[in-house]
Amino acid sequence: MPPVQSENKRTRWLRLGLETYVSLPLFVLLLLAVIWGATFHFIRNEEAAARQAAAESVRELLETYEAQVARNVAGIDQTLKVVKYAVERKGAQGALAELGQQGLLPSGLVFVIGIADAQGNIVASHPAARPISVAGMPYFESHRSNSSDALYVARATRDGANRELHLHFTRRLNDARGDFAGIAIVEVDPAYFTSGYERSRQGEFGLLGVLGDDGIARSLRIGEQQSSGAPLSQADFHHELTAAPTPVDGVPRYTAARAMHGYKLVTVVGLSEEEQMAGFRQQRRSHMWEAGIASGVLLLVAGLVWFWSWQGAKARRRIRRDQETYAAASEASMDAFFVLEAERNRHGAIVDFRILAANSRAEQMAGRSKHELHGYSLCRWLPGMRRNGILEKLVHITENGGVHQEEWRNDMPEISVEWIHWQVVGVEGGVVAIVRDITERKVNEARIVHMAHHDTLTGLPNRSLIGDRLQQAILQAERQQQSLLVAFVDLDSFKLVNDSMGHTAGDELLKVVAERMVGCVRRADTVGRFGGDEFVLVLPQQHGGTADAMPLLEKVLEAVVHPITLEGQQVQVSCSIGVAVFPHDGDDADTLLMNADAAMYRAKELGKNNCQFYAHEMNATLEEKLALMEGLRKAVDEQQLRVVYQPKVELDTGRIFGVEALVRWEHPERGMVRPDQFIPLAEESGAIVQIGEWVLREACRQLRAWQDEGLPSLSVSVNVSPRQFDDRRLVNRVADALRDGGLDPGFLELEVTESLIMRDVQQAVDKMRELEAMGIALSIDDFGTGYSSLASLKSFPISRLKIDKSFVRELDSNPDDQAIARAIISMAHQLHMRVIAEGVETAQQRCFLEQNGCDEMQGYLFSRPLPAPEIGRLLKHPLTLAA
Repeated sequence: MPPVQSENKRTRWLRLGLETYVSLPLFVLLLLAVIWGATFHFIRNEEAAARQAAAESVRELLETYEAQVARNVAGIDQTLKVVKYAVERKGAQGALAELGQQGLLPSGLVFVIGIADAQGNIVASHPAARPISVAGMPYFESHRSNSSDALYVARATRDGANRELHLHFTRRLNDARGDFAGIAIVEVDPAYFTSGYERSRQGEFGLLGVLGDDGIARSLRIGEQQSSGAPLSQADFHHELTAAPTPVDGVPRYTAARAMHGYKLVTVVGLSEEEQMAGFRQQRRSHMWEAGIASGVLLLVAGLVWFWSWQGAKARRRIRRDQETYAAASEASMDAFFVLEAERNRHGAIVDFRILAANSRAEQMAGRSKHELHGYSLCRWLPGMRRNGILEKLVHITENGGVHQEEWRNDMPEISVEWIHWQVVGVEGGVVAIVRDITERKVNEARIVHMAHHDTLTGLPNRSLIGDRLQQAILQAERQQQSLLVAFVDLDSFKLVNDSMGHTAGDELLKVVAERMVGCVRRADTVGRFGGDEFVLVLPQQHGGTADAMPLLEKVLEAVVHPITLEGQQVQVSCSIGVAVFPHDGDDADTLLMNADAAMYRAKELGKNNCQFYAHEMNATLEEKLALMEGLRKAVDEQQLRVVYQPKVELDTGRIFGVEALVRWEHPERGMVRPDQFIPLAEESGAIVQIGEWVLREACRQLRAWQDEGLPSLSVSVNVSPRQFDDRRLVNRVADALRDGGLDPGFLELEVTESLIMRDVQQAVDKMRELEAMGIALSIDDFGTGYSSLASLKSFPISRLKIDKSFVRELDSNPDDQAIARAIISMAHQLHMRVIAEGVETAQQRCFLEQNGCDEMQGYLFSRPLPAPEIGRLLKHPLTLAA
């Protein structure tokens, strides 16, 4: 082939390839591949996320359930120990009576307590029950043949006194010679351990259970079905990431199990795969629909473009394509289409409309087929249109033309839709109506509006709605020339409840308090949650005075202070109330709230649990606090903070073995600000996290600098605040500080308070284990001022206890402080921990500590906290402890 002909052929093929009707289908195929590829990729990612979320839900459920069961079993075991002690001291006949008189027996509605003698006869019970013999029962024979004092959890059984299945928790009783004298028994319904089942959280096929180490279920609940005795083992419930059929009923579930510490029990939980993945499957259908609609729209547009590029097509083919395109568009739409033709009477007036055409969505909305709808009278189908004004609107659009659209709440029972959006277009001889179901959108909008203006926990008006209602109340008070009271309410000791019992109990406390406040006020009053444990009352006054509000405020004080039962434990909190009066204490919402807040702080200063009205001098204290908090935000950036170091010495050698890093604030205007002034403010504002990280980094850097100078080796201890400890990135922050400072982890010690780690023992232990694994030493600061138990203390990876200075201050004269110090030292040594005393200021204190085996000390007796250069000079020319 000649070169010219070859070039012409290539040109023709290139021109053909550039034609729209050739290249467009290829491009559309590429776009379809991208759409569906992205859709399936997104579906796979969502499926993986859904399974991961299910696994996290199972783990979270296991944590919660294990803690609940542990508390229940520990309470039962504690009851058995008390009964055992009372029986061995008073005898079986008098033990339960004495314990009952002392209020030490649990509720007889849930628990049955029994005492069996050495022959297995029940000799005493609470509540009273028919005497039976338990001889031959596995738990009785186990204690009789085994001298162990451990708790025994039997399988669910029936006996002569109780024909229902129940669990037996037992402990061995010994006589004065240590021989077998019987057993103490606590009976409980197996359902007691699964009563926390929440259908809203675990669905209809969730699983909760407690298994024994013998492979038999003690208590098992699946949905509403409760059972005991099923042969199940811990190995059957390790399916967190991949669902597997549960042996007891074959339902696929995500499951998890964990052996309880200290007891031969295993807690198991499970969530139904069908229920957990229902949301994903719904989303998958939605994505497939969206991809299908997008593909349809893409194909529609491409078909139109391709059609327009095909100039040689015949008119008949073009009309047919238009008809097919319209049909496809109407069927793919999520809206209902109705083509309506006007019907007129003999005078020419429109009296009704006849349906000429409708799409599939219209079929669903009408509940009739297209064939049934065709030619059907609109008013015959929907007779309510004659009375609700819709027919008049259709007539007006038909006669005048134009486009009309609106949203309205449906009142016609023939259409099962609550909210409708319709768009009506006038055409020759009738109208085209496009109808859409917008019920879900309206419901979501209403929910969003409610969520935006109400507190999600208590359901009370939130800060935004409080401000709006207060503004409206001010306007009304101005018009009616009346007074208005704004009360700022803050709960006393709420943080203690939240820290000691957990956030769930704290939330429940807030809900109960909110309900009580609402029950105290009048219908015209407003109770709102301002945030945290703060509430606001807006109290319009009907008679222009404030005296009529005092009974109401006293009623609120009395209602709040009434005891509340949380997790079986009675808790009592009070509240402090500050009141500002409009217009005397302010004529706008912000001023009234600010002055009521100042009055509330005054109420707290006066001992809490009281109500104070605002006085102008109250703002001075508040302004002082705000000024300090504002200055604290700039303290780190403007280098106003200083780190000083207090030496820690060994009592037996007098050697300096370490220093404690302490932060000081040198304010440019106020001078040195005491730590007891700014540390609580930093904790309250959250600035303590930034300050604590800066102190940690500065301490690591300074210790490395001393090491580089060749000074004697020593360690540095840094305090960790509660907010720092709660920070999820604490371990990473510590690792970064060590790496940036070039310091070996073995030279760093972190000090945590005992009240801090007792808020959530398991979480605290896990985080402390991570720090210990890095090689960092851990100590408990201010020991003796918190409420840690020996059982908890022994589980902490602690190497040192610090005796609080409140016990050291009067060691030379106070026998109680001396006894406490001896007990702490002895206990710490038994747990293989070192003991350091802080605040040692006199030789008599030091002498007492040394004589009683205390290992280390720090305090003004040896040295006050010093700047880094003075510590360097002290290390070069060390002092002795005697000096």
